[in-house]
Amino acid sequence: MGSRSELLIKTLRKYLPPGVEDYCHDILWEYGIQLHIKKPRKTKLGDYRPPRKGEAHRISVNNNLNQFAFLVTFLHETAHLINFEKRGFRVQPHGVEWKKEFQIISDPIIEKSIFPDDVYSAIKSYLSNPGASSCSDPNLIRVLKRYDDSNQHLVFVESLKHGSKFQTRDGRIFVKGEKLRSRFKCLEVETGKLYFVPGLMEVEPYL
Repeated sequence: MGSRSELLIKTLRKYLPPGVEDYCHDILWEYGIQLHIKKPRKTKLGDYRPPRKGEAHRISVNNNLNQFAFLVTFLHETAHLINFEKRGFRVQPHGVEWKKEFQIISDPIIEKSIFPDDVYSAIKSYLSNPGASSCSDPNLIRVLKRYDDSNQHLVFVESLKHGSKFQTRDGRIFVKGEKLRSRFKCLEVETGKLYFVPGLMEVEPYL
């Protein structure tokens, strides 16, 4: 157990803010979680999979997240795990019960002054709002984005000027159009087709 535990701690230190690796390690050990650190995915930052046929709980987190986004995502998925252990599939994935578990699992971290002031305020605001459905909370995402590696050159679609071009992760080029609620009507240059693109989708400006 010792060598495996030390290896896990060493791995966690690469992705988490200093001072929380022991807490996250204990969560992983207590619940027998398989942690999978994944290459960036287009549609999600992480996920939780319940055990099947005697398998372990499984949590995945994207490897390109900054340390604060990685921690928030890990806690988010852990709350899903605990919610499943207590209630199975009887409740909504991001319902009141899940929100309560997210608050409980996050409180020890929040009170340690791990987060910068702006991240702390965004998380506190998010956790105090039972109506917020998931970590897609726009304000929290915007604040966490500030701590990304500046070399990524990625921005949110909502931050681009009307009529400007951008490139998605799969290489497609679009022109930003009018806003419709949380999405923008965007024209794909190559095909001439219109798509409704989320304002919080990360893209690269195309010059």
